[in-house]
Amino acid sequence: MIMSKKLKWFIVIEFLVILLAAIVYFAPMGSDRAEITLEANVERGNTLLKTAGCYACHTDLEQNTPAFAGGPKLETPFGDFYAPNISSSEEYGIGRWSILEFEKALRQGVSPEKHAYYPAFPFSSYRSLTDQDVVDLFAALNETTAIHQAANSHDMKFPFNIRLGLKPWRWLFATTKSNNIDQTTALGRGRYLVEAVAHCGECHNPRNSIGAFIPPYLSGNDEIPGGVSAPAITGRALSRMDWIEEDLMYFLDDGILPDGDSVGGSMVEVIDFSTSQMTSDDREAMAAFLFSIK
Repeated sequence: MIMSKKLKWFIVIEFLVILLAAIVYFAPMGSDRAEITLEANVERGNTLLKTAGCYACHTDLEQNTPAFAGGPKLETPFGDFYAPNISSSEEYGIGRWSILEFEKALRQGVSPEKHAYYPAFPFSSYRSLTDQDVVDLFAALNETTAIHQAANSHDMKFPFNIRLGLKPWRWLFATTKSNNIDQTTALGRGRYLVEAVAHCGECHNPRNSIGAFIPPYLSGNDEIPGGVSAPAITGRALSRMDWIEEDLMYFLDDGILPDGDSVGGSMVEVIDFSTSQMTSDDREAMAAFLFSIK
């Protein structure tokens, strides 16, 4: 029996689909690197746990749960996320992780079990963290009280509950190649704090329908979790609202707007547990960098 042309094409397409699925499934994620041998500074690490948002995200402040035992529900169009336990617990936290496993999770979004993390975890921003900051964070977390309880599991909608789909998403949208930001100038330091440590873009960058960043940078996002919006924070946008750099510096310290009102929403946590914990020089650097963005 002679095979029809339609059947031949069907077999070819089916083969290509299976081949593509196999490539996606078996393709490695992230990259291995040499051991990081820098000496850790736990005090710096404890500060970074706050300024980088680790404490606020991985602690359910409303329920008054132990620090780093797991975060509250984060509602998104894709499902509900819960930040995991990152205490020093060997069973439920990171107590058994190596520094390289921690680095791969933090900057590349890959778990020790080789699973892709959802981009609700800001690994694409953390990719710019320096080796020293990674080491300091890891040392500080290993000094935390071990909380021997599992955090809530994500509750994702179909098809977003299929983690295999994260691989092509990462290839298309998530750059995890390390981005070394020059911090020798005030603007460079400000850029590092805005892009990496405070990861401001995670809320203030617009996103497409599947959660990937789209330009222009820091131009605002009307659909952040919780049904609220994050305004544009470029220099041009802030100037249009009659802000000056000094206004922004003070705002990052105490959350007071130029008109004397107080900020609300999720930005309260950012102020309380991140930017207010920074030095005045760092807040000044952040303000200078944001105002340099036109």
